[in-house]
Amino acid sequence: MIRHAALTDEGKRRDHNEDAYLASAEDGLFLVADGVGGRACGEVASALTVETFQAAAPRFLLALDAFQREPGRKTRSAVLELLSRICNEASRRVYEEAEADGRRGMTTTLVAALVRGGAIFLAHVGDSRAYLLREGELLQLTDDHSMVNELVRTGQMTYDEARRSRYRNVITRAIGLQPTVQPDVAAVEVLPGDRLVLCSDGLSDPVPPLEICRLLAGGTPALAAQGLVDEALERGGPDNVTVLVVDPDASPQAEAAAARAEVMSQLFLFADLPFHARARVGRLVDELFVTPGDIVVDQGERGRAMFVVVQGEVEVLRDGIVLARMGPGDHFGELALVDAQPRSATVRATQYGSLIQIDRKALDDFSRREPELGNRLLWKLMGSISARLRDASTRIADLENVQ
Repeated sequence: MIRHAALTDEGKRRDHNEDAYLASAEDGLFLVADGVGGRACGEVASALTVETFQAAAPRFLLALDAFQREPGRKTRSAVLELLSRICNEASRRVYEEAEADGRRGMTTTLVAALVRGGAIFLAHVGDSRAYLLREGELLQLTDDHSMVNELVRTGQMTYDEARRSRYRNVITRAIGLQPTVQPDVAAVEVLPGDRLVLCSDGLSDPVPPLEICRLLAGGTPALAAQGLVDEALERGGPDNVTVLVVDPDASPQAEAAAARAEVMSQLFLFADLPFHARARVGRLVDELFVTPGDIVVDQGERGRAMFVVVQGEVEVLRDGIVLARMGPGDHFGELALVDAQPRSATVRATQYGSLIQIDRKALDDFSRREPELGNRLLWKLMGSISARLRDASTRIADLENVQ
């Protein structure tokens, strides 16, 4: 059973609690919803959202079981798509309830996590947050859908100005604001020692990340949750505060998962992305396990995927002649993300190992779903290809000069 703890408090400046949460270790389902509306009954919106997710638990379990039996991009995407659909079911339900009862403006934020099979699947709407404590570092898994965060991202406001702004609680996406909603969804492989936290802004607003990190670092989930809520109250308790602390089971392939995380952080496509963005682009990748002699790509075949070596070694051959060897972190085939021309060489595994595969269709689908982040990846791809062309031009010029 997953170790976890949940705690909520109305705070020192509110006369009632509009937060709601769900913590079901049996289902692997954890959720925090921060109701918005005041007299428009934000607590109704958060409660309806919790009910909607709880009713969907059997569907989540089926999708999670499929992922656990055969982990990969297809089953991972199926879980994320289901999370997105349930978010929309909740949004429609809250919107229709508000319209029927004259409570327009009744909405809620949402951060939900499915924890199973060594993975965390997230759905997020609004400014409630998910954090991951990993090796003493606090990683933010969600990106606030708020007015001030948009201004910070576009360089119109600093982080310190955002924390002081009177508009810091104005959210740009919410469950129930419209009948449909676009949640951010993401997947993270769990490494040994990882600790997950879901919280309302009653924690993240008054308590800085360094203090959250310190309070999470020791003790049981129950002690950590109590310490976080106490700290929020000590700092004025300006809002309802809800905290869920979860110690998920690590991936059964922990070594490979750690290697994939390291490669993802360094690959040119993802290198300067914040952790929450790398978690979202994780739906692009598939894992390929190889044994010595396996052909990854074959000369002359048309390919639509690029590859990154995670573990082991591969060799590059043209017309049967070995041209190069590649190890962890090396990548090849990125031109296939732009066109489907025949491969110019064969790549063959020389050791037991694994690779990351990024398919062109997956990249296209992701770019349509998340155009801002997708465009950023496409520009990085164009930059890499441009650099290769410049390098080739320089080599040709050097050869001509020698002659």
